[in-house]
Amino acid sequence: MNKKLTEVFSMDDILDAFFGALLFTFVLFVPVFIILGEMIVVYMYRLTFLIILIIIALFCFVFVLHLFWKKSLTLKNPEHKLNLKKKFLKSSLIVNSVILVLGLLFILFIVPILWV
Repeated sequence: MNKKLTEVFSMDDILDAFFGALLFTFVLFVPVFIILGEMIVVYMYRLTFLIILIIIALFCFVFVLHLFWKKSLTLKNPEHKLNLKKKFLKSSLIVNSVILVLGLLFILFIVPILWV
């Protein structure tokens, strides 16, 4: 079926599922980002490599967020016939491509300015 998300779920359900998934994903990934931030402070000479690790961690953050969001919506209405995997995969790929472009711009322009 080619329905919109708002036709199957109410806006309150969608926002509730999103903020719940966002909270749970932050709980899981805050330690990862703290560790990577501390590694940047200690190993400043490996800055490019550590920024690549942060970009990969952000990719994982977005995919886990969409996974939890999809699971939460599925638990709210188990009888829906919507293909959430396809909808959320497209969305997460768009967000990850934006993260990749911004990360590459950061590596190519901001990091050399930091070394000056």
